[in-house]
Parts: sequence; structure tokens; C-alpha cells
Amino acid sequence: MENRDDDPRPTGAETGDGAGGRRGGDAARERIAALKTELARSRAELERAREDLDVFSQLTSGYWWFAEVVSIPPPEETEAEGEAQAPRPVVEQRAWTTRSFTRTTGYDAEHIRRLAAASIIHTEDLQPVNQTIDAVLRGRGLGGRDQAVHEFRIHSRDGSIMWVRQRLEGVGEGVGRRVYASGELVTERKRTEDALGHVEARFLSLVEHAPNVIVTMDLEGTILFVNRRMPGDLREPWELIGSAVFELTDAAGREAIREAIAGIVATQEAREFTIRGETPDPSVGAWFEDDLDEDLADELDPDTHAEVEAVRAAGEDNRERWYEVQAAPVIRGREVAAITMILTDVTERRDAEQALRHSESRWRFLWENVPDLITELDREANIVVTNRGIEGESVEALVGRSMFEVLGEAGARELAMAMTKSKSSGESSSFEQAVGGPPEEELAGRRPFQTWWSNRVVSFGEGEELGYLLIGTDITDRKAAEHERSNLEAQLRQQQKLESIGTLASGVAHEINNPIQSIMNYADLMQIRSDPDSDIADFAGEIVAETERVANIVRNLLAFARQEKEHHSPARMIDIVESTLTLMSAVMRRQQVSLEVDVPADLPKIKCRSQQVQQVFMNLFGNALHALNERYPQYDENKVIQVRARVAEIEGEPWVITEVEDHGSGIPAPVLERIFDPFFTTKGRDEGTGLGLSVSHGIITEHRGELEVESVVGEYTRFYVKLRVDNGW
Repeated sequence: MENRDDDPRPTGAETGDGAGGRRGGDAARERIAALKTELARSRAELERAREDLDVFSQLTSGYWWFAEVVSIPPPEETEAEGEAQAPRPVVEQRAWTTRSFTRTTGYDAEHIRRLAAASIIHTEDLQPVNQTIDAVLRGRGLGGRDQAVHEFRIHSRDGSIMWVRQRLEGVGEGVGRRVYASGELVTERKRTEDALGHVEARFLSLVEHAPNVIVTMDLEGTILFVNRRMPGDLREPWELIGSAVFELTDAAGREAIREAIAGIVATQEAREFTIRGETPDPSVGAWFEDDLDEDLADELDPDTHAEVEAVRAAGEDNRERWYEVQAAPVIRGREVAAITMILTDVTERRDAEQALRHSESRWRFLWENVPDLITELDREANIVVTNRGIEGESVEALVGRSMFEVLGEAGARELAMAMTKSKSSGESSSFEQAVGGPPEEELAGRRPFQTWWSNRVVSFGEGEELGYLLIGTDITDRKAAEHERSNLEAQLRQQQKLESIGTLASGVAHEINNPIQSIMNYADLMQIRSDPDSDIADFAGEIVAETERVANIVRNLLAFARQEKEHHSPARMIDIVESTLTLMSAVMRRQQVSLEVDVPADLPKIKCRSQQVQQVFMNLFGNALHALNERYPQYDENKVIQVRARVAEIEGEPWVITEVEDHGSGIPAPVLERIFDPFFTTKGRDEGTGLGLSVSHGIITEHRGELEVESVVGEYTRFYVKLRVDNGW
């Protein structure tokens, strides 16, 4: 048999003959079809990958490059060092860029292949960038490195500066080493970092130089940070770190801080409160009370000298210090991790506020108690503020009202002229004004009811800020004194007139006495020589009676005009009243006034100066006559003056009380209150001086008696002359 294994002829399978060959062809065709399908699928995936890469290229701004080492030149020796320097390997390089990077910088893949060119990388960054790339290309085997991340600046095609962050990673060693690099633009991030750096620097500068003390503490009150020394505290900021914040204040302040911590932790909201600092020991700095010795000062360096001066100043400033505290939470992970307090030293402000309060209190006391009326007016004379009410109106009611309205027509006219004068001259202008009291035509003695003001007007400010200060001084007493002086002068003149009239009356009476005496003598002779039943005797009797009446009038006139202050004697009230009526009866008859006299003759005698008491009754009769004429100009049955006298016992002593009553116009209550004041009168200027009742009151008082009055307007007026029977004279 033949060994088929050694037969060189191909079998049927090898020649493709037969059924087996046909099956192999089908399988090959199927395999080719499958490969074509897989190729089409791969091409589709590649196309999709290219599309995705294109989209990512639009979304990102960066580049990639790949370098492979193809040769490494031998080391070179430098002349200066004599040492071998590793040369830069020779590489083949490829690069890619995103569309966004190319659009932003103006550089494509070809530019990235030449990235180390001086025209692309910033001059200051060129050498560090080349050194980093060379180190990664060499790898660790040649003294380089396998990885690197660095940032540098590039010049864009439009000339602007942009920042690039580049990552490099090397694989392999020597020839064939591959380096992969990617770069991205980080310009905006660098700008943000620079801005944050500036903000942080400014913040740190602000904290370090802030006038406030800024303290950060944990929730136990331990100080974590403090920016400066506490006023009045000798410790440096770093010495306070780690100590308890409660040491900086007193017991009340410690409690306030604890409450603030609890509140901030519970609510995560800021708190404000006030604390008082611990007062430094007065002995601190006592060694530095005097200036430093010159020799010692020369030996100290400036910093030490400044520190010594600061210690001395802190020792001297041992005042009680106050702080306003603003405490805010430091949040970490939605929890309060710490608390920052800003302490503002308000000691100076509190001292100033306290001094201001004291000053305000003093000025308010002066403002409210100064006797002058001080009112601020705006440019239209409206009241801005005043220190007291005017004419019964409260301060609150006056504010905003026009001073023209308050002062009335006459006062407003004077005020307007004073304001104009002060504004034009820049100096104060004054005017006087009487306020209140009945009008002169209704009450001749109105002055005691008026208040006189001397007003000074001072302008201040200009334009819209123009205002006026109205200062009113009450000069009523001065005016009353001037009026009293004027009336005293009038009284003196009147007294001189009365003295002259008295002298004249005395002379006339003496001259009248002689012919009257002759008439009486001749009448007596006629009666003696005539028949008693004849008409001549009757006529002679009438002549004697009339001449005796004339003689009686002359004697009363002489007695009234005579000065008898030095003499007093018992007198009957009936005699005093009749003597007075003798002098006034003719006037009363002429004015149709009737008299009703009820003065018993058996009344006890009183010790008095008869002429002075007679003067009192003359004044009372004269006032009654005036009141009756005022109410009844013509005859009326009520036009009567009633005179009554009686004895009364007052406090165990006998008194003679004489009443003078009329039913005239009566006396108003305001007049009744001041009726005995000197120079007060309700009569016109040409009708009286206001001295009658005042003098009468003085006369009765001098006799240890009383002069009283009661009146009802429109009904009656009744005067009571009360005299002791024994006044001790």
C-alpha cells in the first residue's frame, strides 16, 4: 500500500473539488459580507463620533497635541559649568484644536504644533513653559518628569492676553516615549481669582484697619480672632486669642453676651446690644506718668518706644468704656459654627450725649424759667416754637399760628415794621405794646389791668431759611412806676393847688366874717328898735338866721382847710356828718339828690381828727353823687344818699359804724378789687386823680379803723366807715 501522507498531490479539499470545496467558498463569501457590514457600521460610528467631536468642539475651548520621541541627541557640555546638559529630544508632533478655541484665540492646530514660539506665549512665561515641556519629554529616566500641570499666558491674534491651563503626561522612556497634552482657556477663571484676590486683600485691609474691634468666637465664648487691641486694654490682639470673651466686660455684659449666643444659635439671626468694658487698673501705667528719661528714650528703638508710650496712654485712659455690639452668626453646613462681634467704642459718644443731655437740661430750665417771652418765628411770622403761653393760650396751641393774629391789629402793625427794619439793618428792632385790660373809654384806670411788653425782634438766616427771634420783656412794673411817678407829680401839683385854695378860702372866710358880723349887728339893732310884731322885726330875724348860717359855713370851711394832724379830740359822729353835709348840701340840691340821714346824737364820742374824718365823708358823698348822676341824669325818686350810723361790738370793743349808701350804677368786680389802690379811678382824666379812696383808706387805717365796701352793679354801693370809740390815742 502507498503512504498517502507522502503523496504530494492535493486532495479534493485542497483543490476545491467536490462538495467540501463548495462549502468553503460559501463560508468565505459570508465572512466577506460580514466584514463589509462591520466596516459599514464602523464607518457610521466613526461618522457619528466625528459629529459628536464637532459638537464638543463647539462647546469646549481647548486643544490637544501628541508628541513622540524619535531620537535623543547626546548631552552637551557648557563652557561655564563644564557639566553635561540634557538636550531636548527630537519629536514628531501632531495637534488638534476645537472650533471654539480657534474662534476665540485665532490659532488652529498648526499654531499649537509651534506652541513654544515666542509670538504665541507671553514673553514672561515662555521660558517656564519650555522648561516644563522639555522635562516631560525627557521623562524621569533623563532627569525629567512624567506629569505636569501649568498655567501661562498667550497672545491671541487680536493682541489680547489670555490664560491657558495645560496638562502633560508622558508614557514610556527614551526613543518612542509619547507625551499627551491638553489645554483649555481659563481666562475668566483667572480674572475671577484676581478679582477675589483684590476683594480679599481689601477685606483684610479693612478688617485690620477698621476703627471697630472685630472679634470671632466659638459658641463657648473662646476668642478665635481679634483684629486689634481693645481700648484701655494693654494686651495685644494675639494675646487675646484663646481667652474668654467674657473677660472683656463686666457681669451685666457677660450675661448679655450669653443671651446673644443662645439667641443667635436658636434663630441664626444677628443681635445688637450694649456692654460696658472692664475698667483698667488705675495703677497700670503709673510707672509711665512722667515723660521717659531722655537717655533711656535714646536707647530704645522706635517700636519699643512706641509700645511704651501706648502702655502709658492705656494706663492713663482708665475711664469706664462702653461698646455697642453687633453679633452675627458664622454659618457652616446650615449650623452656627461661630459668632462674629463688631464692637464699636461709644464711650466718647455716650460722654458727649450725657454732656448734651446736661446742657439740654440746663438750657431747657433756662428756656422754661427765663422771665422773658422768647418766640421763634418763620419768615411769614408763624410761630415755630415759644417758651410759654400767650394770652391764656398753651404753647401747643400757639405753634403754627401767625403772631400777627395773636398780637392783634396794632401789635401786628408794630411787629411787621420791626421785622422789616431788622431784616434790612441786620440789627434788632424794638417796640412796646400793652396787652389786655378794658379799653380806655370804658375804664379810665385801666393801667393796672394791662401787661406792658417791650419786644425785641432779631432776624437770622437768609432766603428760605430766614427767621426771626421775638423776645418780649414784661415791663408792666416799670410802666406802673412811671405812671405812679406821673400821678405823684400830679398829686403834688394838686396838693399845692389845695393848699393855695385853703389859703385863699381862709383869707376869704376872714374877709367874709367882718361884713357878716356887721350885718348881724345891724340886724340885732333893727330887732331891738322895732316893734316885735312888725314886719321889720321879722325881716331882721330872717337876716340874723341867714347870717348865722353863712357864718357856720365859713367856720366849717376854715376848719376843713386848717391842718390839724397834731391834734385829736373826742367828737360826735353827728357833728362830723352835719359839718360835711353843710359844705355839700347846696351841690346836692342843685343836682336834685335827696339825703336820708339817720345818725343818732347819743352815739358815743370817738377819738379822732375831725377834719380828716370829715374829708373821708366828703369823698364818699362825692363818689355817691357821681354814681347817682351817672345812672339818673335827671330827677328820680331813687336819687338818694342814705347815711346811717350805729354802735356795734367787735371782739369786745365798741365801734361806731357809719354807712354811706347810694343806688347808683354800682362798681364792677374788677374795679372793686383795686378800688383802694393809689391813683385808681373810674372817672375821666379831668374828673379825678384816683387819690380820694386811697387817701380815705389811709386816714381810717391811721385811726385804727376799717374802710370797707360792697356793691352790686346796677343796684347799690355801700361803704362802711368803722371807727373804734377808743383807738388808744
